[in-house]
Amino acid sequence: MRASEVFLDSGIFVAFLNRKDRHHSQAVALFSGPPVRWFTSALVRSEAYSWFLHKYGEEAARHFRLFIDNLDHLRMFDTDPEHHENVGKVLDRFRGTKLTYVDASSLAFMSRQNIKRAWATDHHLGLTGAEVMPRG
Repeated sequence: MRASEVFLDSGIFVAFLNRKDRHHSQAVALFSGPPVRWFTSALVRSEAYSWFLHKYGEEAARHFRLFIDNLDHLRMFDTDPEHHENVGKVLDRFRGTKLTYVDASSLAFMSRQNIKRAWATDHHLGLTGAEVMPRG
């Protein structure tokens, strides 16, 4: 694991683009800091896009799409049948935690790629022992 590898959850994109979010300043620091290798997934992208679309409208969703399309050092994971099988295993393992399909998918990607840090605004990406930022 390299400390500069970070999985990005939808909440950190929301925090970055929403000045009223309590994690906004930490998200700004993340995206304006030294270059790192960022990872996310098409499912996270879809989740965040839908959040912006339904909360703030089409222009906000478009702004998010353009932001993520132009984010340097971002690798986007996509799914396949094997990945969905692994997601099912993660969901079974963490039954009772109210883990979403998208978060289970993120945990499966993080495990497969040995990514040990995540930027997320909830605790779920830490269920397997990964460090979740921002704190507090």
